[in-house]
Amino acid sequence: MNNKNPNCQTPLPTRKRQWAPGSGTPNVYSAAKRRRMSLADEHDDDFEGFEAEISHGGKVDVSDRFISARKDRAIPLQTTPRTQRIAKFFGLADDRVLKYTDTNSDKPGTNSYLNRHRFNFYQLLKKPHVVLPTSAEAQLGARKQFILALDGPGIPPDLFAYPISWSTRNAIAVACGLDVYYQDLTTRKISHLFKLPNRPRGKLVSIEWSPHRPNVIAAGTMNGEMQLWDANTTSRLGIWQEDGEADVGGLNWYEDVLAVGMGDGAITLHDSRSPSRIGRIDTHKDKVHGLRWRHDGNYLASSDQAGVVQVWDARAGKALSVSKRWGSKMKHHAPIKALAWCPWKPELLATGTMYPDGKIRIWNINNTIGAVPPTHIIPVNTSVTSLLWSPHCKELLSTHGMSWLPRGGASESCPNLGAGMEAGPSTRRRSNRDRPVPIKSPMTNSLTVHSYPSLRRVVSVAAHTGPVGHSCLSPDGTMVFTICPAEEAMKMWRVWAVPEKAERKESVFDKCTIR
Repeated sequence: MNNKNPNCQTPLPTRKRQWAPGSGTPNVYSAAKRRRMSLADEHDDDFEGFEAEISHGGKVDVSDRFISARKDRAIPLQTTPRTQRIAKFFGLADDRVLKYTDTNSDKPGTNSYLNRHRFNFYQLLKKPHVVLPTSAEAQLGARKQFILALDGPGIPPDLFAYPISWSTRNAIAVACGLDVYYQDLTTRKISHLFKLPNRPRGKLVSIEWSPHRPNVIAAGTMNGEMQLWDANTTSRLGIWQEDGEADVGGLNWYEDVLAVGMGDGAITLHDSRSPSRIGRIDTHKDKVHGLRWRHDGNYLASSDQAGVVQVWDARAGKALSVSKRWGSKMKHHAPIKALAWCPWKPELLATGTMYPDGKIRIWNINNTIGAVPPTHIIPVNTSVTSLLWSPHCKELLSTHGMSWLPRGGASESCPNLGAGMEAGPSTRRRSNRDRPVPIKSPMTNSLTVHSYPSLRRVVSVAAHTGPVGHSCLSPDGTMVFTICPAEEAMKMWRVWAVPEKAERKESVFDKCTIR
């Protein structure tokens, strides 16, 4: 076996390569540095077709020798964690040197040519935003200041009270404890109308001018007493005392008929020409806060502390549910005071809830049978104390109190705060955690105008430093008075404007007569 086959040889053991002086430069870079360099080498071929890229895409690389254009890759090559820390320390994290982008480069998957044409076509079809002179954007939005302020010492502190009312002859009345004052806004003359005797629970909570007889005002007290007074003769026209001394809630007139909401859930009807009441409705199970006749007098809307809204058919003398029509019980998740019928669309009814719901809902009473949801909902997470429709444009005004941040989901998570208090300590602690958190928002204590049907917020101003208790509309439908119990002050705002009457052009047929 002395013959050695050159193809079959035993491999020699490999020798570990060692560095010797003069043999070369050692690889002193770290593994991370070598990976970044290898990643950069992979994109060196981008520069080889630079001229072809310009001729094909029509783009120009705006990077220069100092600021390079970043590539769309997951790992940035221009910054490192150390440079980011330095940039944050010196406040340069948002500087363009560290966040350079090529404005000529398109995002992957987009067609800039089509996008430009789409944008140009959209600009051609886009209608310019036209502000109507009657809108609150042109009136209240131009001057977010009140035009008149009046003091009201002794205003009822309850946000469910109705301490102010504006008559059709331009007189504003305010209830101050046991007294009622009114001012003629045309002559600016202030007059004292009457003073009630000092009795337990005898303070005024609600007043309302009669639109049919502008010199007559109705006043309700905390002990359930109703009085009618004549402002011309400063004499009392009538007095009614309800059974059980339940406090008076909302008031509203239609011609000579006055609807009064009571604390025991009843609604009493009085005629100013009759010495006794003419009707009583017992359906609500809690205090009636809101009452509003529709402008034609066919329907009466009522709301209570439990969040139930009823719509009554005055012609049939019963609720809509009795005649098997939808519209009787519109349930909410919070007490309701704010009610408003739309003057230019009579089938629309707006309702506003207090804590902890904070929503404005718009209902259509002509819908079919069944639990039909509202047509529109405006969540504001703020107490809604009053609602007013504009008679001149399609806008809805709302006044607000405290705001909150919903916690534990929507506000429906705590519809009945009293129910959780009876279940035990664990349920009580859970209900306390789920309660909304009070916050300060732009809607807090504000006067806000919404457009309809887009529900866009037209304008919102901070009306008072405390919650707005109530608001009322001027006879011409352009100005609004707001009242704040915490400030004991009232403010008048110019919100809308009367539309100008278009002059009728003379026609050729006006010169012709029929013989």
